[in-house]
Amino acid sequence: MATSTVTTQQERRTHRRLEIRLPLQYCLASETGADVCRTVTRDISTGGLYFETDDLDIRQGMLIDLELTIPPGEGYSPYQGRITCTGEVVRVDSTDLPSGADTRRVGIAARFREGLRLAF
Repeated sequence: MATSTVTTQQERRTHRRLEIRLPLQYCLASETGADVCRTVTRDISTGGLYFETDDLDIRQGMLIDLELTIPPGEGYSPYQGRITCTGEVVRVDSTDLPSGADTRRVGIAARFREGLRLAF
C-alpha cells in the first residue's frame, strides 16, 4: 500500500492534541481584577490549548491566566477538578461565521508558560 507524505502544521506539533471541550475561564495576566471571559476549549495538549472567543482584543504574545474545569471521571477522580496556569497567546485566527452573524469570533492558540496546577 502506498502512502503519501504531507507536511502539515499538525504534524510539526511537539504534543499530541486531544479534541475535547472543557469549560475555560481566562483573563489578561497583567491586569489585577481583569474581566473574566468564559468559553470552552476546542482541543488541548500537555503543551497548550486552542479555544474560540469573541474577545477581539487578544493579541499574539499576550499572557493570559487560564482556569480549566475537569469533570469527574472513572479511572482518575470521582471529583471535579480545576487546572490553573498562565498561557502565552501564540496565534490568533479569524473564524468562519455564517453570513449575517452579529458577532465576530477568533480562535486562540496558547502555550502553557509554566507547569499546570491541579486542584480537586
